[in-house]
Amino acid sequence: MKKIIYLALLLFLSGFLYGQKVIEGRSSAKKIQIEPTYEKGFPPNLFVDLSFVDANGNGIIEAEESAALNLTITNKGKGKAQGLNVVIDDNIYDRDFVIDDHKKIYFINPDESVDITIPIKAGFNVKTAEHKLKINVNEHFGYDMDPAMLILNTLEYQKPKLVFSGLEIVDQGQNASAIIPDGKLQAGEMAQMKIVVQNVGQNISYNTNYTVYSTDKNIFIENGKGTLGNLAIGEVKEFWVNISPNKRITSNDKLPVYLSLSNEKKLGELSESLPVVLDQKPPQTKTFAVQADIEKLQKQVARFEYQSNKFTANIGTVKNIASVSPAKTVRKNAIAVVIGVENYADLPPAPYAENDAEIMKKYFKTRLGVDKVVIFKDKEVSGFVFDDIFNPDYGELQKSILKGETDLFVFYSGHGVPSKDGEKIYLFPSDGKIERIESQGYDLNKFYQNLDALGARSVTVFLDACFSGSSKATEKISTENLVSTKGVKIQPKLISPWRTNPNFSVFNSSAANETSLGFDPSQTGLFTYYICVGLQGDADLNYDKKITNGELFDFVKAKVTETSKKIFGVQTPQFNGNRDMILIEL
Repeated sequence: MKKIIYLALLLFLSGFLYGQKVIEGRSSAKKIQIEPTYEKGFPPNLFVDLSFVDANGNGIIEAEESAALNLTITNKGKGKAQGLNVVIDDNIYDRDFVIDDHKKIYFINPDESVDITIPIKAGFNVKTAEHKLKINVNEHFGYDMDPAMLILNTLEYQKPKLVFSGLEIVDQGQNASAIIPDGKLQAGEMAQMKIVVQNVGQNISYNTNYTVYSTDKNIFIENGKGTLGNLAIGEVKEFWVNISPNKRITSNDKLPVYLSLSNEKKLGELSESLPVVLDQKPPQTKTFAVQADIEKLQKQVARFEYQSNKFTANIGTVKNIASVSPAKTVRKNAIAVVIGVENYADLPPAPYAENDAEIMKKYFKTRLGVDKVVIFKDKEVSGFVFDDIFNPDYGELQKSILKGETDLFVFYSGHGVPSKDGEKIYLFPSDGKIERIESQGYDLNKFYQNLDALGARSVTVFLDACFSGSSKATEKISTENLVSTKGVKIQPKLISPWRTNPNFSVFNSSAANETSLGFDPSQTGLFTYYICVGLQGDADLNYDKKITNGELFDFVKAKVTETSKKIFGVQTPQFNGNRDMILIEL
């Protein structure tokens, strides 16, 4: 009897548990996870590599965008890491900002790694805000991960804005019947009306449709409905409708003809009357130059903050650029001038500029085969040193140039400073004062002109400096204003010696309005780091054992742009000159 009761009880419990599985798994049996047993032993030692990626790669989570926080947790201790809980705490509540904020890891053995992905999703109604996500990895016995934080911005949906730009009356041709063919609309005629519209907002107008109609039964509109598809930011489109007012129209005022523009999101739509007047030509069409507000976005990209040396963020493996082997390239008649100004008397420091100069001196010698490399650092770059070096008439450099034979290389790392109107940019000495920028700064146009006038066989310039009016930033060092350029768009009026001299090439670390970054892991500029990685061989994109200007630039631009988004802002290297010039043979 006891056996029967025992079997019945087992059957009942089995059925109950199966029912629970069905309920929890919604029609599929789900395993019950039993928490393992944890035993105290040697402590683990947790190291973490962090990265963040969003769908469009701009470092901001915009409305309806997905993103992910990725952690690679490595145990470098003697004991197991046990019962790890990965928890993400957000300082702001937004119901349209959803984080899968809890993950469980049962064990990480010594010298093993585990990858964790935390999905993040912004809904359509997400609010613009700065989120500070505290990343917690807690271990069962208290051997927790050191604290870290991901700071990122959400951006509410940026609306398109559809506007009417103009129209034209065409009263001649196959689809028109004019009383007076004069480009005006008369009563009793049929004309074609070209209507021009534009999206001047900050987002795409998806699936845009138009309707042209009249509230007067004496005005006939044909082809008054249609689709324009998607209108990108700033995009202009036109469409045609037929219009025919009959003879009963007597108004000399604007006719009751209306334009309606609608789109998928029902945002930024348009409904207004058109300037159609009998016997008058319509106003001239006007459109506007509209671009996405990139500058605003650049200042809001996601970044990590942490104090512990157990973290690496975003960039994965960092190559050792301090040690480099010689390449095959030997340049018999070549000279390189290397300048690094890190410490300024009256300006914030330019992080790692001295180290940039030291490393590039090594690369000019060992990789580019330049035997004569002259280096100037910090206080050596004072007074009128730029003119003393580069003046083609009496400067020191002209004494070493054999016209038509010498290959000249110049590297500068330090502050680049714009004029207050943004039309000039200057290299700056260590003792320079902003108030004396025109006399103490070295105008970039003058710099280029003097280099060209030296008559070298080739000139190749590397500038690891930004000209936005801000100092270099790194993950650990905030940017500072160098000169008041608020509201001023930096648009330098530069000469272009590369247009007349096919052997004059310039690599710039960033675009005019961007901030060039320092790179803490290598203690160099980010641009300088990838120049060196490229010259080590990574820039040999076609594997022909040669690296050209073009290959080096393509490699550096891709890497700097990608990595900069994960540090602070967007940095986009620039190049002008001879892409086919061979820099090194491997």
